[in-house]
Amino acid sequence: MKQLLNVARMGNPILRRKAEEVALARIPESEFQDFLDSMILTMHEYEGVGLAAPQVHQSLRVVVLHEEAGIANEGEQPLTVLINPRITVLTKDRSSMWEGCLSVPGLRGKVSRPNRIRLQALDRAGKTIQLELDGFAAIVIQHECDHLDGVLFLDRIENRQELAFEREFERYFRPELETEFEAEGENAAEEEEAS
Repeated sequence: MKQLLNVARMGNPILRRKAEEVALARIPESEFQDFLDSMILTMHEYEGVGLAAPQVHQSLRVVVLHEEAGIANEGEQPLTVLINPRITVLTKDRSSMWEGCLSVPGLRGKVSRPNRIRLQALDRAGKTIQLELDGFAAIVIQHECDHLDGVLFLDRIENRQELAFEREFERYFRPELETEFEAEGENAAEEEEAS
């Protein structure tokens, strides 16, 4: 039976532990499937883009994703569950993005991560998933998989001046991002017209 789960917050030791792999035999068990449904329910309730099992007090290598993460399987259906995910970085190129976290409520920080990865995992039926991801999808996966290794996004911030409370982020940094986004859109439109 699915239920809303409590979200562990920074300072809880479970967020700093390396999570354990899920045995293949455990995946079809109803108790485990109910746990996956509970994770998805909790992610939606707290309006997260993703959620890792350690964030709900289970030291397991499991991640659930919202469709906003932009990750689809071969049938182009949004993925919701990744079990025992593994990431391979495919480029030295990096992207910086303002990240937040359900386990670190009220804070945002700018994090630089590789912007192209290969993901290998099992889905909730125990079938293998292999995808190459870039951009936002690659960033989301890396953020969630960090939780499986006891790493928080705060650990990855290089410039402490790019750390802000949510309210100040919205007031001082979001307008700057929107201006940058509009400028990028105009440049792309000009390049398209030129070609």
